[in-house]
Amino acid sequence: MLAVKKPIHLLYVPTIFCNMGCRYCYLGQLTEQPINAQQVIHTLEHALSILLDNGYLPFNLSFHGGEVTTLPSKLLDQLFSIAAQHYAEHGTAIQNLGFKVNPVHVKTNLLNFHKHYEVFLQHKVSISGSVDLPLRLHEHYRRDKKDRSTLARTVDNLRLLASYPHRKKISCVVTHAHYEALPEFIADIHFIHEEIGLDMSRFNIMFGFDSAQNLDKFNAKLAGTEMLNEAQQVEFYQALKKAFQNTALETGFYNEWFKEFTPEFCCSAPNCGNKFFLLQADGDVYSCPRGQSSTQYRYGNLFQDDINEIIENGWKVIERNENRLEINTDCARCEYIHYCHSGCTFVRDEAALKKSYTCQLQKVIYRDAPDKYPPLAPEQIADYGKQLLLHNNIKQLNVAHLKKSQVITPELFDSSNQLSALIQADEVLQHLYSDSLFFLQVEDTRYALSSPILKTVADIEFFDNESRILLGIRQDAFKLAAEYEVNNHLHLMVLRDTTVVYGDEQRSKQEHLFDYCVYRNACVQQAHVQEGYWLIDIAPILKLHANLFLPNVKNNLFFTTKALRDYHYTKHKKNAFYHIQAINLPFPNIEFYWNGV
Repeated sequence: MLAVKKPIHLLYVPTIFCNMGCRYCYLGQLTEQPINAQQVIHTLEHALSILLDNGYLPFNLSFHGGEVTTLPSKLLDQLFSIAAQHYAEHGTAIQNLGFKVNPVHVKTNLLNFHKHYEVFLQHKVSISGSVDLPLRLHEHYRRDKKDRSTLARTVDNLRLLASYPHRKKISCVVTHAHYEALPEFIADIHFIHEEIGLDMSRFNIMFGFDSAQNLDKFNAKLAGTEMLNEAQQVEFYQALKKAFQNTALETGFYNEWFKEFTPEFCCSAPNCGNKFFLLQADGDVYSCPRGQSSTQYRYGNLFQDDINEIIENGWKVIERNENRLEINTDCARCEYIHYCHSGCTFVRDEAALKKSYTCQLQKVIYRDAPDKYPPLAPEQIADYGKQLLLHNNIKQLNVAHLKKSQVITPELFDSSNQLSALIQADEVLQHLYSDSLFFLQVEDTRYALSSPILKTVADIEFFDNESRILLGIRQDAFKLAAEYEVNNHLHLMVLRDTTVVYGDEQRSKQEHLFDYCVYRNACVQQAHVQEGYWLIDIAPILKLHANLFLPNVKNNLFFTTKALRDYHYTKHKKNAFYHIQAINLPFPNIEFYWNGV
């Protein structure tokens, strides 16, 4: 029996090529890439083999694009057979994990649906077709590669889909032009449901958003494809609610049409990288259909990287992208934060937003179903908000607006006595506070370490037992303020954000965990040189003390040398103005959380 380490949702993109040129597509030029038919089957078979061999069970295997139906029917038949065999062999294990065994599923623009109808029928494929409503706008925005209309063939295929005996639904993207045509939008829902005969109960509505790839392809935003603001989204929702209440489609409206904006969907996951993985035919693994348009959301390559590293990289990539962003302060105080988690990281990144682009709409949806989506009680919001920032945006977890307290003497405000002036006047302090003395390389991210006294934004990372953590030490570091370079050592200090009170002033301070000293020659012997720095691996030092790192508690890692540390405390004794302004540790640092304890 398969020993499952982790169930995953696998979306396979056998080709990113698309036969249409939708004017609001977030993939932009990527859909122009040619099909590599030779890779299509091999990549999927290889992926399932190494995933299963390593304990990763795809509980959901679906096909996405580009446009899947640009492949020949023979290839589609092979792909669907592989998926069906996977479900047949592992269906029991999937059910034992609490998931449904879903039919083979395809997302398609329906343009070639008729060409592959027999293959879809044979494999009982679940179809999710995408169109524009009102259909008049399909004519305008969903044209083929040669800028020809796709409307007539799409309507024919909607009729064919209506008679298709297996699971099916359609979806649409709403931009400003669709919002402006609301009466037509509503009329065409009735038309498709009542005259074409396609059940619109399972209809899905999505809202378009600004994307870098789209802007690159079309040079500027096309008129009508602008994303709606929050008030317009709510107005759109309320208009559909009014139109379809007390009709045969009322249940669909409440349960399916806006499902993408509920906790059931990946867009509201605390960290979508824990579960969702998109695989392209070239072996590249990305976060999702949206994320495949950006290398910042790439997890690795199946043919070049270890599968365990790719899977583990999922949550790390999402978390690292989150930490490049900011979250609206309202999010941590919102009674519905446990449902949306500030929304899709990729969309916020692309559209330069600080919260979900459908925030107000989501609140309306939750309030329309209070039994299904009860709000947090006031006393729960603060705790949940802190956890959100901890796991989704540690950058803002401890943002503090520093305020100057009353000083004993006005001399402290003299420009010559300011810390910056004291540093400028002292060559050794210039090195001690320099952001070029040390750097930290964490995986592929490099941090130029600087003093926490001088910087206004903290560098914060997540480490675990698999982290690759390299310290860069400038090659003159051991000479600075040292009488004998050989007798100088690297001084590494780790503190933890559990406070203790001590000293004559009875200040609450971070608790010291350990110091670690490595003498100059020992550092050099284990280091390799990189652009004027000695590079040493400090991960073993941290792993050795991993038992001291508490879950969800921040740690503080400082670097200096013995000579510079001694110089700092001597300066403390000699200069009262320096002492007052450098009362906390001034050495270059990085803060971190430890996972896996």
